Amino acid sequence: MRVHKIEVIFENIRSKEDKVVRRGWRTEEDMKFAESLRIKCGEYAEKNWPRSYLFISMASCEKGTFGYISHEEADLDKIVSSFLKKCGYRYTEIMIKEVTVIEFFRMLNKAENEDYIYDANEILTEYELDFMERAHRLGFRYEEGIIKDGDKSSVYSRSNDYMTKGSLIPELDRIFAGKVEKKFIGHPVDYIIECDDSRTRAGTYKLLIESMYIIGRIRNKRYCSIELLPDMDLIPRNAESIYKSNSQGAVILCFNVDSDEAEESNIAEGSYYYIEDLCRIIKGHCRDVLTIICLPKECQRLKQKLLENLGGFTFVEIKEILATYDVAIDYLKKRAHEYGVRMDKRLSSKIDKDTGYHISELDGYFDEWYCKKLKTNVFSQYKSFSVVGNEILNKKPDGSAYDELESMIGIESAKAVIHQALDSYKARAMFRDKGMPEDQICNHMIFTGNPGTAKTSVARLFARILKDNYVLSKGHIVEVGRGDLVGKYVGWTAQIVKKKFKEAIGGVLFIDEAYSLVDDKAGMYGDEAINTIVQEMENHRNELIVIFAGYPDKMEAFLDRNPGLRSRIAHHIHFADYSTDELCRIAEHIAGKKGLVIAPEAMEKIREIMDESRCREDFGNGRFARNIIEKARLSQSSRLVKMDFDDVRPEDVKTIRAEDIEIPKMGSVKRIRQIGFVAS
Repeated sequence: MRVHKIEVIFENIRSKEDKVVRRGWRTEEDMKFAESLRIKCGEYAEKNWPRSYLFISMASCEKGTFGYISHEEADLDKIVSSFLKKCGYRYTEIMIKEVTVIEFFRMLNKAENEDYIYDANEILTEYELDFMERAHRLGFRYEEGIIKDGDKSSVYSRSNDYMTKGSLIPELDRIFAGKVEKKFIGHPVDYIIECDDSRTRAGTYKLLIESMYIIGRIRNKRYCSIELLPDMDLIPRNAESIYKSNSQGAVILCFNVDSDEAEESNIAEGSYYYIEDLCRIIKGHCRDVLTIICLPKECQRLKQKLLENLGGFTFVEIKEILATYDVAIDYLKKRAHEYGVRMDKRLSSKIDKDTGYHISELDGYFDEWYCKKLKTNVFSQYKSFSVVGNEILNKKPDGSAYDELESMIGIESAKAVIHQALDSYKARAMFRDKGMPEDQICNHMIFTGNPGTAKTSVARLFARILKDNYVLSKGHIVEVGRGDLVGKYVGWTAQIVKKKFKEAIGGVLFIDEAYSLVDDKAGMYGDEAINTIVQEMENHRNELIVIFAGYPDKMEAFLDRNPGLRSRIAHHIHFADYSTDELCRIAEHIAGKKGLVIAPEAMEKIREIMDESRCREDFGNGRFARNIIEKARLSQSSRLVKMDFDDVRPEDVKTIRAEDIEIPKMGSVKRIRQIGFVAS
């Protein structure tokens, strides 16, 4: 199908008595002339409908703009000149060009608004463009283009600019080896372009269709490219309409999907569900429409799926190659020349002689170098401004949770791992354009330690920190134990575990005393819970973080219960018992948060208590220090109320003294020291 825009420059027929403008820029004589054109176009349409249709879109005494659509190729110069002569219109110039369907829609709407045609939808329906018009309004992903006028030498010259030239140039040789066709006879082959760089991909398919237009294998100057996503709502009637509108032309199918995702996805079970319908449309138009399929380079599963559904087709494959040192340097020089600058050592030094490069990598190097060159050499007034990467690098993590974590005493191994986790997310943001993979890093963790070593507190802070720094979407924490995961009856446990994982999506699932899931006998409810946890960790590996917590010795038995559990956990963090100095600092910190100070003699007494108590079996670490301060506050209150009111000074209210410190009663059995995990 062909759609054209025709512009005619008429001889000046405006009379001396032409009246003043009546509506907009047009005079009465303009409107009379336009009406006569409308009538003549209507008479032409009646004779030639539906083989072709000619209508006026805009007109004055000096110039007329017409739209023309036809099902078949025609000598439009002859048709238009003959039409004008029969109507008695004298003209000085006729300009005809093929246009996109979108531009044709605009011309029809303009004509309808000016009452030059009765119903634009009737024309769209007759020529089966109504679905394309509706698809355009609904945001269907397609773009149209017009093949540029060129010649054989310019095509070959431009082909050297692309890393597909190794297989593109031999195909150009085959195309130009044929004679120029006087009429459309069909396509012997279709094409698959395997390339990750959008600039290279578009340049390659444009050279192919331009070459075939020059040689006469394509007669329709308009082409259409469709962007295809894995789970998009592709309506077959829209695709069918696009193929029909591009008869004797080309349709480009661009599968816009990350190659890694395409390889991992199971196409048969959801993704690209529309492939069979799409391939039926391709086969239905194999004689009149050239199909060019564009795929990511490593997308072999998707390619195989397409080939399975297009049996009997012959494809010429055009592939992007790696650029060697000389080719890469030459490419960067050409890019620099395009922008009117000279390549320097700062750019060339990025290319290694023993490495091959994808075009996307070279473009990344060039863009970074060019932006820096603009800032430092051309617009030196911006030289002092730092680049975004450095701003990200120097930026302190946001939020009060991070400050609270930093203020905590001890737990250095936990802080180090949390810093690493934040750095990993920061690195992906900084170095994405330098080729760093964007896949999510596994940050599931195990916290081991004795009671009171801040395992739960750190887990809660960690969730808040990741929320504050836009790593987790919600940043909430779901805290569970055995009682929250194990059901009463067979089959309940798996569903309960899945429900808890669903609740935790976007945050942290904290499983406290995880070792309690280990039953005495194998195959019990606890094993069902552990097995389901492992499965859900895999199903939601990029959607939440799981933290297991428990005593060091018992957690080993938990990890051994399922062979896949240990390999899914990236970090093992041991929360060691606090030293006496750390416990004293914790006590001082807790008191300070409550607006209290500890007198030197009171601190000395606390130190003696900590030194004696921390070796006891039932010692509670930080929890023990908190209890010491809480009891001291009670004792201080009792001491103060027994004093004369007038004798109580403000510093008395704020100070914990030695007599306020009670020596707690504790078990006499010595604690057996456990050797726990180390941070990794």
